[in-house]
Amino acid sequence: MGNIDIRRILGTGIKLLLVCLLVGWVLSVIEVDALGFIRFLSQSLRHAGELAADAVRWGVPYILLGAVIVVPFYIIKLGLDMLKRRKR
Repeated sequence: MGNIDIRRILGTGIKLLLVCLLVGWVLSVIEVDALGFIRFLSQSLRHAGELAADAVRWGVPYILLGAVIVVPFYIIKLGLDMLKRRKR
Protein backbone atom coordinates (compact mmCIF):
# COMPACT_ATOMS: atom_id res chain seq x y z
CA MET A 1 0.00 0.00 0.00
CA GLY A 2 2.93 2.31 0.69
CA ASN A 3 4.46 1.66 -2.73
CA ILE A 4 3.38 4.27 -5.24
CA ASP A 5 4.38 3.46 -8.81
CA ILE A 6 5.03 6.88 -10.32
CA ARG A 7 5.63 5.41 -13.78
CA ARG A 8 2.23 3.72 -13.77
CA ILE A 9 0.49 6.91 -12.62
CA LEU A 10 2.35 8.99 -15.21
CA GLY A 11 1.57 6.44 -17.95
CA THR A 12 -2.12 6.47 -17.06
CA GLY A 13 -2.12 10.28 -17.06
CA ILE A 14 -0.52 10.39 -20.51
CA LYS A 15 -3.02 7.84 -21.87
CA LEU A 16 -5.94 9.86 -20.47
CA LEU A 17 -4.47 13.03 -21.97
CA LEU A 18 -4.21 11.43 -25.41
CA VAL A 19 -7.72 9.99 -25.26
CA CYS A 20 -9.08 13.40 -24.21
CA LEU A 21 -7.22 15.01 -27.11
CA LEU A 22 -8.62 12.50 -29.59
CA VAL A 23 -12.21 12.75 -28.29
CA GLY A 24 -11.98 16.56 -28.19
CA TRP A 25 -10.76 16.62 -31.78
CA VAL A 26 -13.58 14.30 -32.95
CA LEU A 27 -16.17 16.44 -31.14
CA SER A 28 -14.79 19.60 -32.74
CA VAL A 29 -14.96 17.97 -36.19
CA ILE A 30 -18.67 17.31 -35.68
CA GLU A 31 -19.00 20.86 -34.32
CA VAL A 32 -19.81 20.04 -30.71
CA ASP A 33 -18.50 22.53 -28.19
CA ALA A 34 -18.13 21.90 -24.47
CA LEU A 35 -20.60 24.56 -23.35
CA GLY A 36 -23.24 23.39 -25.82
CA PHE A 37 -22.79 19.81 -24.67
CA ILE A 38 -23.12 20.82 -21.01
CA ARG A 39 -26.28 22.79 -21.85
CA PHE A 40 -27.66 19.75 -23.69
CA LEU A 41 -26.99 17.49 -20.68
CA SER A 42 -28.53 20.03 -18.32
CA GLN A 43 -31.66 20.38 -20.44
CA SER A 44 -31.93 16.60 -20.80
CA LEU A 45 -31.74 16.10 -17.04
CA ARG A 46 -34.28 18.87 -16.46
CA HIS A 47 -36.61 17.32 -19.05
CA ALA A 48 -36.24 13.87 -17.46
CA GLY A 49 -37.08 15.40 -14.07
CA GLU A 50 -40.16 17.07 -15.53
CA LEU A 51 -41.29 13.77 -17.05
CA ALA A 52 -40.84 12.01 -13.71
CA ALA A 53 -42.78 14.75 -11.92
CA ASP A 54 -45.57 14.51 -14.51
CA ALA A 55 -45.72 10.74 -14.00
CA VAL A 56 -46.03 11.21 -10.24
CA ARG A 57 -48.70 13.90 -10.65
CA TRP A 58 -50.61 11.56 -12.97
CA GLY A 59 -50.25 8.42 -10.84
CA VAL A 60 -50.78 9.65 -7.29
CA PRO A 61 -54.52 10.41 -7.63
CA TYR A 62 -55.15 6.91 -9.01
CA ILE A 63 -53.06 5.31 -6.25
CA LEU A 64 -54.99 7.21 -3.59
CA LEU A 65 -58.32 6.33 -5.17
CA GLY A 66 -57.39 2.65 -5.29
CA ALA A 67 -56.10 2.77 -1.71
CA VAL A 68 -59.55 3.84 -0.51
CA ILE A 69 -60.79 0.39 -1.54
CA VAL A 70 -57.71 -1.83 -1.27
CA VAL A 71 -56.36 -0.81 2.16
CA PRO A 72 -59.56 -1.48 4.13
CA PHE A 73 -59.93 -4.90 2.47
CA TYR A 74 -56.30 -5.68 3.28
CA ILE A 75 -56.78 -4.68 6.92
CA ILE A 76 -59.90 -6.88 7.14
CA LYS A 77 -57.95 -9.79 5.61
CA LEU A 78 -55.13 -9.34 8.12
CA GLY A 79 -57.65 -9.31 10.97
CA LEU A 80 -59.31 -12.50 9.72
CA ASP A 81 -55.94 -14.21 9.35
CA MET A 82 -55.06 -13.23 12.92
CA LEU A 83 -58.37 -14.64 14.18
CA LYS A 84 -57.75 -17.91 12.33
CA ARG A 85 -54.30 -18.22 13.92
CA ARG A 86 -55.73 -17.56 17.41
CA LYS A 87 -58.31 -20.33 17.02
CA ARG A 88 -55.60 -22.90 16.26
